[in-house]
Amino acid sequence: MGERITFRRNERLKVIKPYWRGNPVVRGRFVNRQHRVKHGVGNVMKWRFSPNPQRKEKRLENWEPYVIPVYSLEHLKGNFLVWLGHNSFYMQMAGRRIMFDPVFGNIPFVKRKSKFPANPSVFKDIDYLLVSHDHFDHLDKPSVVKLFEKNPQMKVFCGLGVGELIQGWCPDMEAVEAGWYQQLDDGQLKITFLPAQHWGKRSLNDGGQRLWGAFMLQGDGLSLYYGGDTGYSNHFVEIPELFGDPDYALLGIGAYKPRWFMQPNHISPYDSLTASEEMHAKVTIPMHYGTFDLSDEPLSDPPSVFAEEAKKRGVRVKIPTLGEIVKLSK
Repeated sequence: MGERITFRRNERLKVIKPYWRGNPVVRGRFVNRQHRVKHGVGNVMKWRFSPNPQRKEKRLENWEPYVIPVYSLEHLKGNFLVWLGHNSFYMQMAGRRIMFDPVFGNIPFVKRKSKFPANPSVFKDIDYLLVSHDHFDHLDKPSVVKLFEKNPQMKVFCGLGVGELIQGWCPDMEAVEAGWYQQLDDGQLKITFLPAQHWGKRSLNDGGQRLWGAFMLQGDGLSLYYGGDTGYSNHFVEIPELFGDPDYALLGIGAYKPRWFMQPNHISPYDSLTASEEMHAKVTIPMHYGTFDLSDEPLSDPPSVFAEEAKKRGVRVKIPTLGEIVKLSK
């Protein structure tokens, strides 16, 4: 007898994909549509005790990304984004102020390697906090609490189950939880929660209880895709079918080695560019590198490989400096 599958979504939100019943849930846990790979303790130990071909290179590396300090954002108009390290971005689009996966400092058991380019107090009048999933390097309690103290009007838009966790820290924060292909539309900005090939977990026994995903933002004639954390899967090819070709794609490139271990959940610089090509993205911006040492490759490896491969393929990319103001335009 097969596993009983149920389906979950937010019945109050619009679903943009025809015939989508909701996210599949097996034994109370969300699952991916492809590659349901689970690395047990054995594989984790195998990785940790396997020889790393780049171990010496990592030890000798003296790489620190350049930082442009952000002292104020109040004078900036129009559509733009600022990379803050790892998957954290501040963005203005269609008159809305948005924060993606904010992590201002260290995370449990992992020290931050790059400087955070701003004092968090510069982030004012935030409309939306977008959280891709519940992992500590994307959902950091101290950062969220600090942000909400300065932005009590801020609303969180996230996957099913994640909002409930955040409201445990900030009971007065409004939370809108979504399943994949569900959309929030405030009349100026459309934000759609989309599939990612990943997983969720914050403690020993809560794996798969909160949904992970990506985002598409549309407003002021622009479209921007934010990939969250993801392995390579077939969810990229459907983006132009659902939304047209995105103007910008923010895609992870780091924490990708060794491939046998990381491949199901983290795209490599090569996969990232393939995903960009499949989406027909006009400009691709890399993320998920240079901030936390989470894998075998040196911190400088992903952006170097990404830039070289993009040049070979003729893919248009923008690799922002930490704190750089990147104007968004058609």
